[in-house]
Amino acid sequence: MLKNRFLIIIPAYNEEKNITKVLHGIFQHCPSCDVLVVNDGSKDSTSQTAKKEGVFVIDHLYNIGYGGALQTGFKYAVTCGYEFVIQFDADGQHDPKDILKIIEYLETKDYDIVIGSRFLNDSAKVGLLKEIAIKYFSLLIKVFAGKKITDPTSGLQGLNNHVFSYYAIMGNFPEDFPDADTLIHMLKRNCRVIEIPANIRERMSGESMHIGMKTIYYFFKMLVSIAVVVLKDKALSNKQRGNVDA
Repeated sequence: MLKNRFLIIIPAYNEEKNITKVLHGIFQHCPSCDVLVVNDGSKDSTSQTAKKEGVFVIDHLYNIGYGGALQTGFKYAVTCGYEFVIQFDADGQHDPKDILKIIEYLETKDYDIVIGSRFLNDSAKVGLLKEIAIKYFSLLIKVFAGKKITDPTSGLQGLNNHVFSYYAIMGNFPEDFPDADTLIHMLKRNCRVIEIPANIRERMSGESMHIGMKTIYYFFKMLVSIAVVVLKDKALSNKQRGNVDA
């Protein structure tokens, strides 16, 4: 039987210099949460370092992507029977104190997804290209799903069992960038989403996955993914409408 209802999932790729401090922050502020590190094929000692801190670690044999690492965590949470999960990055950008706020909102049972937004806390420090991408994706979410989301790229999120159980199913969650496309999809499934202010800090060490040409690639990849989500939703709506008419 589980001791805790909350599982913190930390996808990690080459984060040996950051993971210890990240885990110590969680231990200090969220001792009632279980922690899972998904080592996504790191080439350094991320896995060994995390294991020394006493947390459970799942090792991917090779790097499959941020979304794929999260989905491994979701599958683990479903198997173990957790009630809630919290996505938390391994690079030190997320403040563990914000986890407590996310827990408060999840425990009300009024929300399915709780997003920590840097733009509601005046802690937004992003490059120009990423800022443009974020604003554009926010606009697309508003247009296609009818809800204002200020920080669709935030990796700090709390999910209830209904959401992460759906994400755990093969094909329901992208292996690379689960951002605006995923939010549009879940909002169209009538998921209740709320943003709360979050303190997003500078990466402690290492390289972000959203810099230079990577940002441009991410931008166009997300546009294609959003288009697929919208077209699939439209096709499903037309099919359901046809069944009703029949």
